[in-house]
Amino acid sequence: MRTRRMISLLPFSFFMFLIPISAFAQATISVSIPGMSNVSSSTPPGAYIGAFYNFALMISGILALGAIVYGGVLYAMSAGNSSKQSEGRAWITSALTGLLLLGGAYLILYTINPNLVELGLPTLQQINLPTSTYVSGWGNSGSCQAPASGACSTAMLQSSCFGASAQAAGGICNTESSNNPNAEGDDCGGGNYASIGLFQINLSANTIQDPKTGQTLNCPSAFSNPYTGSNPHCTIVNQNLYNECVAAAKNPSTNIQEACALSKQGTNWSLWGPRTRQVCGV
Repeated sequence: MRTRRMISLLPFSFFMFLIPISAFAQATISVSIPGMSNVSSSTPPGAYIGAFYNFALMISGILALGAIVYGGVLYAMSAGNSSKQSEGRAWITSALTGLLLLGGAYLILYTINPNLVELGLPTLQQINLPTSTYVSGWGNSGSCQAPASGACSTAMLQSSCFGASAQAAGGICNTESSNNPNAEGDDCGGGNYASIGLFQINLSANTIQDPKTGQTLNCPSAFSNPYTGSNPHCTIVNQNLYNECVAAAKNPSTNIQEACALSKQGTNWSLWGPRTRQVCGV
């Protein structure tokens, strides 16, 4: 009885064993197995798993057929012996049950979700996440060097919170605005821009302090949406607030103070544009 049960469950066991293994389908193997041709180093494990399953399916079918034949012969040759006939019927029943489990397991999984029987991993798509405090630039094509004079000079920035990072900050400042406190970048249309001043502070994503009143201006609310690398579009929805933010950002001291805070005193320039980071090596 135990032998018949094992034969009936053998096909089902093969199938259930193959399901979790299919998750390793991205590596490569180059070993030949029965029923598989054109094997190379680029053959994925998913192909091996499929070939092995087909091979196991064939063996299971042969075993089931043998069990049915054996049960039929035992039943036919045991006329008058009810116990032997019962054993013959049991062999046939166990073989058919195994075949039913083999086909039924696949059918059930496929009905629930066809991907459950796929011998491979899905293709992952790249996702670009916008940065809420993205800072981009007006920029120039020159090298990343602090100018000898002006608001972006090392001497000027050393007196701010940049301190020891003043020389590197001066290079970023010069690359972003060419030492021009009135620089405007990232066009929103209609003569309006998202990034303003020495460090090209992105007003669509950052607040800024009004140097006249000391109040914090909620500049992002002046835009329809933040201007980011993945969404380079913006529309002004509050012109008066936008004008106040631009005036504040064009104030050299205010712009430097905001850049210093965003860059964590010149230790993290990840919010600035990729071209500036590449040119300046940060």
